[in-house]
Amino acid sequence: MPVAFFDLDHTLLDGDTNKLWIEYLVENSHVPDTTLERQARFMEDYAQQQLDIDNYLAFHLSILALRPVTDWMPIRNVFIDKVIMPRIGQAARSMITEHRLQGHKMAIVTATHSFLSEPVGDQLGLEVIAPVVEIVNGQFTGNIIGPPAFREQKIIRVEAWLGARLNTDASVPCHFYSDSANDIPLLQKVSHPVTVNPDPVLASLAKTNGWPVLVWSAPPAH
Repeated sequence: MPVAFFDLDHTLLDGDTNKLWIEYLVENSHVPDTTLERQARFMEDYAQQQLDIDNYLAFHLSILALRPVTDWMPIRNVFIDKVIMPRIGQAARSMITEHRLQGHKMAIVTATHSFLSEPVGDQLGLEVIAPVVEIVNGQFTGNIIGPPAFREQKIIRVEAWLGARLNTDASVPCHFYSDSANDIPLLQKVSHPVTVNPDPVLASLAKTNGWPVLVWSAPPAH
């Protein structure tokens, strides 16, 4: 069975989930303004392909660890409904529908942790491969379970998912849609790499390799 994997941020989503989350928390007085500065520094590292994913996840999970899960759930749910879902445009949704009509198995594969990414998958009807947040006794511990889905580790997570879900490996026909040079390892691994809104490094590689280049955008905000 062919498979389609979708990156989340700047691919399915017109924007970055983590950045939008921090902005939302600041705007609603859940965290101090200085949190924006830390987020911006991590984003600079990401753009340069130098992001320390463990430190980045620790930063985001340390915020969640400040409150019980029950406190965060309504905040997260409103954020997903009001901020995230309107940024998933028709082109992205149409591609999901196209793969679904062809009977393809699909999943989002993202470095955005599961507390933020799984509800997006739920609304789109997609499984999610993401860093899994650890919750003990209704409290975020600040840790993740297993490897994060980032750079080469995306291959590890995808191969584990293929083995568990389809009893197969990455040799099965796989599409992978992504915007980022950080996803080059997985793009080079799959049979059908597709770039979406590619960053300059990925756009150059796509041109060299003859990979498709798509442009997806969400409807204008009202």
